[in-house]
Amino acid sequence: MRGNFDYSGRLVRFILRRERIVSSLWIVILALFSIVIAPTLGNNFDATSRQAFVETLKNPGMIALMGPIYGVDNYTVGAMYSNTMFLWVIMAVVVMNVFLVVRHTRGDEEKGRSEVLRSLPTGRLANLNATMITAVVVNVALALVTGLGLAAMRVESMDLAGSMLFGVAIGAAGLFFAAVAAVFAQLSVTSRGAIAYSFVAFGILYFIRAIGDINSETLSLICPLGLIQRTQIYVENHWWPVPILLLETVGVTAIAYALNSIRDMEQGFIPAKPGRKEASVFLRSPFGLSLRLLRNSLIAWFIVMFSLGAAYGSILGDIDRFVGQSDFYQKIIKINDEFSIAKMFITMVTSILSLIGTIPVIIAALKLRSEEKDGRMEHVLSRAVSRTKYLACYVVLSFLSSVLFQCAIALGIYTAAVSVMPNPSELSLGYLLQANLVYLPALWVMIGGAILLIGLLPKATVAIWGYFGFTFFAAFIGMAAGLPEWLNKLNPFGYIPQLPTDTINFVTLVILTVIAAILTAVGFIFYRKRDMMA
Repeated sequence: MRGNFDYSGRLVRFILRRERIVSSLWIVILALFSIVIAPTLGNNFDATSRQAFVETLKNPGMIALMGPIYGVDNYTVGAMYSNTMFLWVIMAVVVMNVFLVVRHTRGDEEKGRSEVLRSLPTGRLANLNATMITAVVVNVALALVTGLGLAAMRVESMDLAGSMLFGVAIGAAGLFFAAVAAVFAQLSVTSRGAIAYSFVAFGILYFIRAIGDINSETLSLICPLGLIQRTQIYVENHWWPVPILLLETVGVTAIAYALNSIRDMEQGFIPAKPGRKEASVFLRSPFGLSLRLLRNSLIAWFIVMFSLGAAYGSILGDIDRFVGQSDFYQKIIKINDEFSIAKMFITMVTSILSLIGTIPVIIAALKLRSEEKDGRMEHVLSRAVSRTKYLACYVVLSFLSSVLFQCAIALGIYTAAVSVMPNPSELSLGYLLQANLVYLPALWVMIGGAILLIGLLPKATVAIWGYFGFTFFAAFIGMAAGLPEWLNKLNPFGYIPQLPTDTINFVTLVILTVIAAILTAVGFIFYRKRDMMA
C-alpha cells in the first residue's frame, strides 16, 4: 500500500497551483456572502420582528426547506442567521467540492492528464490522495476565513465560538461531499456522470433530511445533512456532530481509495448505457444534439426554481402579521395602503428568484464554450454544420430556458399560495406570470453578454460570472443595505419595473431587449471570425 501513495506531496503542490485562482475565488465569494449577511440581519431585525419571523418558519414547507428551528424562545440574531443561512451556504460549498474533486480525478482522466502522471513514478492512488488532501486544505481555509470573518463582524449573539463552529461545520460538510464525489468519480466513466451522480446523492440526502426534520429525529441524525444541523449554531453550539461527520467522511474516502485501487484507467464500475445503433431523427439535428446535452440540467433547474417558488409561497398565509411587525421588510418592500402586503412581498421574491434563475441560463449559454474546450465541437463542425447555426442552437435554448424558469417560479408560488392564503384569488396565476416574465429582458441582457464573450473573448467567459456577482450584490444585498440607486442602475435588473407599484414601461423593456440583441449579434459576428480553441 505504501507505494500506492508515492509522490502525493508533489501532486498536492501541483493541484494547489492549478487551483490557486479558482479555489481562492470560491473561498472569497463564499466567505463574503456568509459574512455580509450577518450585520444586515443584526441591523434590521429587532427582537419583535425576529419573533414574528420565526412564526413564519413553523410550517412543514419551511422546515423541509431550511431545517429545524432552534432557539425559538429567544430568537437571537445568531439563531436567525443559522436557521436561514446554514443550508444555503452548505449547498454552495457542496458545489465547490464536487467540481474540485471531479475536475482533478475523472476530469483529468478524460483529458489524458492522469495517464501522463501515471507514466511517471507516482503511486496508483497518488492523484486521488492528492486531490482529497487539496480538498482538506481548501475546506480548512474556507472554515477559518468564514469563522473568523463572522466573529469580526461583532454582531450581537454571534460570538467567536459559534462563528468558528459555523465555519468548521460547512467545511466538514464540504469534505463529506468531496468524498462522495471521489466515490462517484470511480463509479462513473465520465466527469459529467460523476458530477450528476454526486448532485443526485446530495438531492437524495436533502430529501431524507427534510422528511426526518418533519417526522423523524432518528432519520435526520442518520443523514449527514441532518446530523450537521444538530450543531445548533449560535444556540447550543454542539460540536459533537462534527467529528461524527468527519469519521463518515473517512469511511467514504476509504471506499473511493479501494475502488480506485482495483479500477482500470479510464474505466468505471457503472458502465455507460449503450446507445442506439442509429441516432433518432431529432438527435441528428444540431438543435436536437444541443437540447440533449442540456436536457438534464434544464430539468433539474426547473425543479429547483419551482421548489424555491413553492417555498416562498408557503409562508404567504401568515405574511401580513410577519411583515407588519418587521421594520426591515416594511422598508425593502415599500408597504403602502393601495396594494396588499402579499403582493408587495411577492415583488421582493420575484426579484430574488429571477436573479437565481439567471444562473442556469448563463450555464446554458456557456455550454457551447465548454464543448469547444473539450474538443467535442470539432466533430460537429466537421459535418455540414456551420458555426453560426450551432451557436444559434444554444442561444435559442438559453432564451427559451429563461422563459421556462420564470414560469416555473410563478407556478411554484401559485401552487403553494393557493393552499395557505385565506384569499387565494388575491394572487392569480396570470398576475404571477406577469410579475416574473417582466424580468426576461434583464435575463436576456445577461445571455447576450455571455454570447459576446464567447465570440470576442472566449478565454474570459468567466467574466460574465463576475458581472453576475456584481448584479446579485447590487440587487439583493443593496436592497437590504440601502446602496446608492446609481449602483443598482449599472445592472439590467435595476431597470425592471417592480410590480404592482410600478407601471410597466415598455420603452425601457424594449431598450433592454435591443441591447441583448446587439450583444448577441456582435457575439455571432466575432464567433464566425475567430479560430476554434482560441
